Amino acid sequence: MTTGLHIDASKERHVLRWIFATIFVVLLGVSAWYGYRWYVDGEQPPIIPLPASALADTSLDEKPVTDEQVSAHTVPANQPRYISIPTLGINKSRVMAVGLTKNNLLDTPKNIHDTAWYDKSATPGSGSGAVVIDGHNGGVTKDGIFAGLYKLAIGDEIIIERGDGKVLRYGVAENETMTIAQANNEGMKKMMLSAEPGTEGLSLITCAGKWIPRDKIFDKRVMLRAVAID
Repeated sequence: MTTGLHIDASKERHVLRWIFATIFVVLLGVSAWYGYRWYVDGEQPPIIPLPASALADTSLDEKPVTDEQVSAHTVPANQPRYISIPTLGINKSRVMAVGLTKNNLLDTPKNIHDTAWYDKSATPGSGSGAVVIDGHNGGVTKDGIFAGLYKLAIGDEIIIERGDGKVLRYGVAENETMTIAQANNEGMKKMMLSAEPGTEGLSLITCAGKWIPRDKIFDKRVMLRAVAID
């Protein structure tokens, strides 16, 4: 026995299609919004984790530096050859001389385990100005040489060995993390000067914060200044 009522199944299917289409459009819009925020601000979308390759510079070399490569590293007599930071377990990391990039930015080492001395800054042992050295906070899968730089406290020791074997020691005088805008506008000017006028300085720089895919940079910098203690 039938009820005599006619059910329009095609109409039900039509409504369901509209519901699914609306949900799809909303999800697409939300995904696009978070994708844009990640691209320009480095903001990670909620719940959905991003691969490590989306959160760091994929062009960096992460291969370990061998003892033989460390021993074979040479530089001119008055330039920094190695840097050691006992508090962070850093022992004789190679220091490479670099200049500025084509965009007039401070260049960086190719390997995340090396550091780089800016060749227009002071040389260690010169007695004035500041020796400027930068290094990476990490690559895609490994921490870089300066990943723990932000942890250094006032008075912690940093050791520089020159090409001629002379060893110089510096004590941390200040350590701050600032935005990339602050670093560019005022930070780098400070880093080229000693934290104590009349005493040779050492300035260390590394990246921090979020990776900004659009600009291919991190949005913060750790800016540390130390002064000669011998």
